[in-house]
Amino acid sequence: MKNRWSGESLCLACHAQGERTAATRHVPKVRVAYSGLTSAAANGSRRRLAPVHTVASAQDFTATLGFQNTDPKSDNGTLAGGDATVNDDWSLTGSFAYNINQNFSVELWSGLANYEHEVSIEGLGSVASVEHRPTTLSLNYQFLPEASFRPFVGIGYGCIRVSSERSLGALSGLGISGSNADGLSLTLGADFYVNDNFFLRGNVRKLDFDTDVTVETLGNVGTAEVDPLVYGISAGFRF
Repeated sequence: MKNRWSGESLCLACHAQGERTAATRHVPKVRVAYSGLTSAAANGSRRRLAPVHTVASAQDFTATLGFQNTDPKSDNGTLAGGDATVNDDWSLTGSFAYNINQNFSVELWSGLANYEHEVSIEGLGSVASVEHRPTTLSLNYQFLPEASFRPFVGIGYGCIRVSSERSLGALSGLGISGSNADGLSLTLGADFYVNDNFFLRGNVRKLDFDTDVTVETLGNVGTAEVDPLVYGISAGFRF
C-alpha cells in the first residue's frame, strides 16, 4: 500500500512540474511579440514625424548687423536758385529676414542710428544739416542657396524719416524743415557662409529719396534730390 501511494504522489509531482515547464516556455514568446509591437509602433511614429522635421528645416530666419554708407547721387537738384550738394555719412544698420524657401526671403532692413548730412548751395556753402533713418521691406532672391558664396537681388519699398533739421551759414537762425520720403528700393549683394549659421554680407541698395525743403520767411526753396546708394558690410546669423 505504501508503495502504491508513493507512486501516485510521484506521478502527480511530475505532472505539475510539466505544466509549469510548459507555461514557462510560452513566456518568452509573449515578450518577443510585445517587443515586436513596440518596435513597430516606434518605427511608425518616426515615419509619421519625419515630414514635419523636413518642413521646419526649410523655414528659417536670418539677422544682420552692419556698418554702411549712404552716398547721395552727384546732382542733388536746385535749392534757392543754386545747385545743391548733399554729403555722405556712415551709420549702423540691421536687418531681419524670413526665408520662405531656399531661394526667396522677405527682409526688413533699417538704419539703427540716424544718418546725418550737410546740405550746401553753390555760392553760399553749407546752409543746413539734416538727419534721416531709412527703412525698407524687400523680397529677395538668392541664386545659390546651397553654396558658400550666395549672390542675391531684391526689390522692395522704402521710407525715409527726416529729423533734426538745422540751418547753417547764410541761413543760420532761420527755421528749416525737410519732408519725409518713400519709394522703390533695389538691392544687389552676396552672402559668404563661414559655416551653417554665420555669414558675411556685402551689398548695395538704391533708395528713392527726394525731400522738399522749406525755410522760414522764404517758404519752399526747392527739392533736394538725394536718391542715395547705401553700401557696406554686415555680419549675419542664420537660425
